[in-house]
Amino acid sequence: MCNSELRLRRRGVGRRRRQGGFTPVEVLVASAVGLTALAAVLSLNRFQMLTLRNQTTQVDVQTTARNIVELFAREVRRAGANPGCNIPAFSGIADARVQRLRIQSDLNGDGKLTAPGEDVTYRYREYRDAVERIDVGAGGTTEVLLSGIDLRDSNVRYFDGNGTELLPGWGSLTTAQRSAVRRVRIELNVAARGLGISSTQPLVAQVTADVDLRNRFFLGTTACPGS
Repeated sequence: MCNSELRLRRRGVGRRRRQGGFTPVEVLVASAVGLTALAAVLSLNRFQMLTLRNQTTQVDVQTTARNIVELFAREVRRAGANPGCNIPAFSGIADARVQRLRIQSDLNGDGKLTAPGEDVTYRYREYRDAVERIDVGAGGTTEVLLSGIDLRDSNVRYFDGNGTELLPGWGSLTTAQRSAVRRVRIELNVAARGLGISSTQPLVAQVTADVDLRNRFFLGTTACPGS
């Protein structure tokens, strides 16, 4: 056998060996690249899921805060309702503080304040992270409207007919100040903790409503007989 023929055979053997599969190094490199790509896909998927959950939580926080303010405003607006004039010298605001407001209304005209919704207190419990509603007519039970949130900078503010703000002296407006209230400003600033990678950024909702006490304006010019 000549040398040239031997060299050709050796080349063919080497070619067949190289075509038979991958070397261990090639397998390791391919595995590393595949695992890196898989990790990137999983990380992106986790980020998208957390972002979606945070967006959903943000919408829930905003919607809940808006609903609470709307309920609060609706009951404040009818404070002092006295359709039958059965309660002489009726104020309608029994307690007024920065984070607490008690409103009264004779909704059924029976001269009492014992029916549900006629004697209601709203309060911000900053140290308990909760917004509460207490209804005397419903047995004095406390309804937690929102909890597990940060209520800093949430306030109730009071203004007279000229737009001048009435400030509580020792925690509560005086009787004269409560009688002068014509407008209530409800400020609800809510911050909820985010999830996962966004946990350091709070989910914030800010809702404000100015509410005119309709019965106060009416009774200021047309008082009940004997009042």
